[in-house]
Amino acid sequence: MNPERAAGTPEPEHQGPKPVPYTYHDGREDYLHVGRQGGAEADQPAALVPPSERMSPPVQTTALPPEASALPPATAVPAEAAPPPARASALPPEATALPPEAPRAAAQRPQQGARMSEIVTRGLRTGAALTAATMCTMMAASSLKRGSPWASMNAMATAVGLGGRRASDRFDPVVTPAGIAVLAGGLLAWGIGYERALDATGKRSGPLTGALSALGGFLFDELILPDRLMKNFRDKMGVLGTLSKYVALGVASAAAPR
Repeated sequence: MNPERAAGTPEPEHQGPKPVPYTYHDGREDYLHVGRQGGAEADQPAALVPPSERMSPPVQTTALPPEASALPPATAVPAEAAPPPARASALPPEATALPPEAPRAAAQRPQQGARMSEIVTRGLRTGAALTAATMCTMMAASSLKRGSPWASMNAMATAVGLGGRRASDRFDPVVTPAGIAVLAGGLLAWGIGYERALDATGKRSGPLTGALSALGGFLFDELILPDRLMKNFRDKMGVLGTLSKYVALGVASAAAPR
């Protein structure tokens, strides 16, 4: 622009808005005032659309202080909105519950153990009485028959194959103690079995149980032990001495200590 022209042409300090015809969308006509006002830039339109259709100015974002921009602490979810905790799948009662007889069996197990221990203890006492009565009877019978109390013990050793087919009448450091051990061990086991039978049948020792014990001892020797044992018994103790052995067994069984 020419500076001289600019200097010669005075510009009004204030120029009002110029009316511009405008038609609204609903057909109404009106004038819009466009132009500078109050020192605004020249020819800057104040509005191109009616005030009702103008867009609101953008909202300026203001920087928040650090304490305001920090995330708030997590709020507790109310119990009604919180999902229920996952529960472990419960087994059916029949899978976890013990059968009705299991507690009873567990309670009876110690009682049965104590009862069996009592039977064994009582059986050992009975077996000791049977051993003493039977051994004394056998030694007395062999003394009368062969003149030696060890002959019957040597005969007893033939049950386990010691002393040969014909037992000696004299004391033998191997055969005689073996015969005593066989007799004592067998009668101790017999006493335990005898007490176990009494407990199972609910009976007490008496003449009948003693007679059954004597008969059982005779059948055991005749049917289970070797034939050479019975032959040596008859040879060393005689027939009456052999029978007296089973009589002593029956009497001791009937009078067994309780």
